[in-house]
Amino acid sequence: MMPSMLEVYPFWAATYVIFLYAVIFMFANLLSKIQIVSEHITFPEGRYGSLDGFRGILAVGVFIHHSFAAYGYFMTGTWDWSQSILLNHLGRTTVALFFMITGFLFALRVTSPKIDWKVFYISRFARLFPLYFIVCCAVFIMVFFISQGVMNEPWWLILLEALQWLSFVCFGRPDINGIPMTWTLIAGVNWSLKYEIIFYAFGVPALYMLTKIFSLRLLLTMSILALIGLLLLRLFHLGGKEIVCASEFLAGIVVAYIYKAPRLLAMLKTKMFRIFTYVSIPLVFLIEKPFGLSSSLMALTIFPAIVGGLSMGGLLNSRAALWLGDISYGIYLIHGMALWVLFFVVKKYGNLVGLDIFGYVLLVSVAAILIIAFATLSYIKVEKPAIFFAKNLNKKYTYN
Repeated sequence: MMPSMLEVYPFWAATYVIFLYAVIFMFANLLSKIQIVSEHITFPEGRYGSLDGFRGILAVGVFIHHSFAAYGYFMTGTWDWSQSILLNHLGRTTVALFFMITGFLFALRVTSPKIDWKVFYISRFARLFPLYFIVCCAVFIMVFFISQGVMNEPWWLILLEALQWLSFVCFGRPDINGIPMTWTLIAGVNWSLKYEIIFYAFGVPALYMLTKIFSLRLLLTMSILALIGLLLLRLFHLGGKEIVCASEFLAGIVVAYIYKAPRLLAMLKTKMFRIFTYVSIPLVFLIEKPFGLSSSLMALTIFPAIVGGLSMGGLLNSRAALWLGDISYGIYLIHGMALWVLFFVVKKYGNLVGLDIFGYVLLVSVAAILIIAFATLSYIKVEKPAIFFAKNLNKKYTYN
């Protein structure tokens, strides 16, 4: 049986997804018992329900989606959505939930009486840029390797392209040195970082100003009405990706205001709402269009329950899930490059065309273990030191 059968038979696609999650959870659990890893695990102690572990589930979902997309790319030369509804949702609905998480967390943060904006932006830069810079440098090296050291474009144009990438592709994501579809080297994941940066730059200050003008109840009402407006635009296919992403950030903001209202938060913790969520989760994977309105509505059902403490039988609060949550940014940034390299090597030096489903699953499982290992290393040696450096810098700035 060939890997392409995963698109045809939902049962095998589901089996593939469950197997990879099991492999990753078992490896993460082993890592979590190592002292150097154990001392870096963030134990939330009930903070924002099961959100910390949920981030890890989402990042792994994006990897699983791209594991098949990358295989298709090396087989056909085309990077496209698969015919599997499940695999497609693991690529798009997961990112929608990431946007909701961002909207939720920073809507709560701006309810503070005062925000030091210099401290805020230094912290955000330290959290996002160091690992992203390393990944971009790796992309530049890979481009040099693919180009065989030949400059296909003027040096100043290559420099400009590199700067566009380093600016979180806010000013475009060009091919570098004329290498077609350069973005496939990282599975194109940096497209979402652009919207995160825009939200930090404009959305967060706007939310802060609104909290100083309106009451929480009025903010909740206004945000719900605004969300309905954006969803209606999507219903009638008005606006593009920007409207889709804006509605997902706003959905997280709505949940943040619900979280701040004790009576409404209590509703999210009820058994009835959790049962409704458990029913909704499989329904998400019956919806064909991952960019469609229905999938966003289903995601908006799942997200509040997670914030309300839904742990899926304790899975989201396990040490493995919490560690995957800690290293989720690394998983998100690194996995595309790992998949590209592995499939490139197998195609060039092995027999990718003749690879059957078992060989394919074995290859992706190896990729999964390597990705979790590299993400663990990057978190301990790059991300965490950068976070502490920013904290110390902010303390020095505040003290002075």
